Amino acid sequence: MKVHWIETAEAHLDAIYAYIAQDSKTYALHTVDRITRRSQQISEFPLSGRKVPEYELEQIREVFSGP
Repeated sequence: MKVHWIETAEAHLDAIYAYIAQDSKTYALHTVDRITRRSQQISEFPLSGRKVPEYELEQIREVFSGP
C-alpha cells in the first residue's frame, strides 16, 4: 500500500517542525519522525487507521498522533 500525503498535511508537518525547532531542533526532528512513522503504519496495515468520514471510502484512512 502506498501512502500519499496531501499538500496541506505536508505544510502542517513543516509548520509543526518550525514551531518546535524554535526551542529544540532535536525534539522537532523527533516529533516529525514520530508522525511520519504513523503513516508507515497505514502502509503496512492499510485498514488500521480510521475511515475518513468526509469520504466514506474503505481505502481512505487516517491515523492520529498525540501531542
